[in-house]
Amino acid sequence: MNTNSKSYPEIAERLIQIRAVFGKENTQKEWAEKHGFNSTQVNNWEKGLRRIPVDSAEKLCETYGLTLDFIYRGRRDGLSERASKVL
Repeated sequence: MNTNSKSYPEIAERLIQIRAVFGKENTQKEWAEKHGFNSTQVNNWEKGLRRIPVDSAEKLCETYGLTLDFIYRGRRDGLSERASKVL
């Protein structure tokens, strides 16, 4: 599968939501640096041009009590109590 030709708008919206809730004070660049991501990658993820890799998504899950099912599918079951209150 060529990921360059596919759009990921639903994942992008959830990533934007995650950053808005958990990184309120952070610009996209600051948030990327905080998590060891490249800011260009984050920009592409949030625009839906690229899908966030599983290892990067796992970092967010560990940090914020999220699940891969939430990031990739939008399923809310399994979110931590903290995450489920704000997302």
